[in-house]
Amino acid sequence: MDSLKNHRTLLFVEGILFTILGFFAVALPGISTLSAEIFIGWLLIISGAIQLYRTFKMRETEGFAGSLIVGLLYMIFGILLILFPIAGIYSLTALLIFFFAAEGIAKIFLGFQFRSVKPWGWFIVNGVIALLLALVIWWGWPATALWTLGMLVGINLIFFGVSLISLALALPKNDEPPKQ
Repeated sequence: MDSLKNHRTLLFVEGILFTILGFFAVALPGISTLSAEIFIGWLLIISGAIQLYRTFKMRETEGFAGSLIVGLLYMIFGILLILFPIAGIYSLTALLIFFFAAEGIAKIFLGFQFRSVKPWGWFIVNGVIALLLALVIWWGWPATALWTLGMLVGINLIFFGVSLISLALALPKNDEPPKQ
């Protein structure tokens, strides 16, 4: 807690920066979608390279072939995302539709399983929202692919920034006694 209090101003400034970046991402969803797609491509390439390095360093270990295949798949998919960014945007958005649909169904199911716990309804509400997100993206397909990833990244940045600002404001200053 002392470390957080000592860096209260830094947390506050960081929160403001994340919030501003989030608003830029929401205001320019096409650019932020393309940026997110390229970033994911590079993450896959770097992850694949690391996995291949480790695989060849430990080639006598069981699982060499499986690890080699996974590392190569990471590299191939990362390179494809970098070389064909528009196709990558469509592919990632399609995966997002399936993810939201599956997540929505799973959370609704989970909510009904938790009926004995007081806030069980929130799981169902969250599941319905996830299903609605999937439907909105799907109904607007293919146009939604060009802004969905960037919009979601922006919204996430805004909420993270607001969370950091809230944390910083809730922390007492170093010379203040703790709030009761």
